[in-house]
Amino acid sequence: MKSTLTKRFMQLLFSFVLLSALHSAAWAQADTYPNRPIKLIITWPVGGFADTLGRTVATQLGAILGQQVVVENRGGANGMIGADAVAKASPDGYTLMFQSVTSHAINPTMYGKTPYSERDITPIAVVASVPMLLVANPSFPAKNIGELITLAKKEPDTIAYASFGNGSASHLAGALFTNQAGIKMTHIPYKGGAPAITDALSGQVPLSFSAFGVALPHVKSGKLMALATTGSTRAKLLPDVPTIEESGNLKGYEMSIVYAVWAPTGIPKPILNRLSSAIEQVTASSAFKDKVVSDGGEVMNLSTPAESYIYYQKETQRLSKIVKDGNIKAD
Repeated sequence: MKSTLTKRFMQLLFSFVLLSALHSAAWAQADTYPNRPIKLIITWPVGGFADTLGRTVATQLGAILGQQVVVENRGGANGMIGADAVAKASPDGYTLMFQSVTSHAINPTMYGKTPYSERDITPIAVVASVPMLLVANPSFPAKNIGELITLAKKEPDTIAYASFGNGSASHLAGALFTNQAGIKMTHIPYKGGAPAITDALSGQVPLSFSAFGVALPHVKSGKLMALATTGSTRAKLLPDVPTIEESGNLKGYEMSIVYAVWAPTGIPKPILNRLSSAIEQVTASSAFKDKVVSDGGEVMNLSTPAESYIYYQKETQRLSKIVKDGNIKAD
């Protein structure tokens, strides 16, 4: 009996010593973090708003942490190519991801299967929300959301709208709108916001759910009409343009592109806390605020991993339902 108790005591002592050693190692690692460049994988190609905002994050984060944050663009499959690389990276704080919550949340439902598990990647901080604009060619007969709904009910499936990709936030904005309004319109996906807005300008397609910053110059020049914004409140840059919710009397309508910084799951807590604190400083910087506001967005302050994860889970439930209700499938 004494031998068994001694053995058990030694096992507990070994476990305690091991945990203490691991805890001390984690804190020691945090004290020297970062001691080399950090990689930020942006899951979209060079040149779009996600890329330029992600690069703003990289620049500001590098200045705060005292190490260069190197950007690597890995676009494709609605962000899954970049996410897969992050999921397979070491959870040491030296590989991060800049990806929209919107895309990351719907990919498992839309594609049916992803090359990584949801548990492999976790959000560190949700940093910005940017609405879209529903714009129309000036020749389009409907001049507001109410007139558009009336026209679509009279002529179902005859009105087309462009999005910047199948399964993109702009596609979801259209799917949610048609579902809530009880109308049918034809969805035309493009490979990016630029070709979609080009065809709206030429009249090739009458409507487009466009990124705010892409459409704004054309709205101000009068080449496109802004029927409504997809955000929950009116955009400060276009205060006279109503939201889809208010102008169409569609309670609860909202579809914005929400961006977050992510990491492989399992980063030591001291390093995670350091990153969380640094990203909070990034979102408070004038460079970041100016970039977000200039594209019609708002800075979000979900700076802790716990807050960000709860938000991500809620959005996954909401957006996955839109994907299922609209029978949205990957290309």
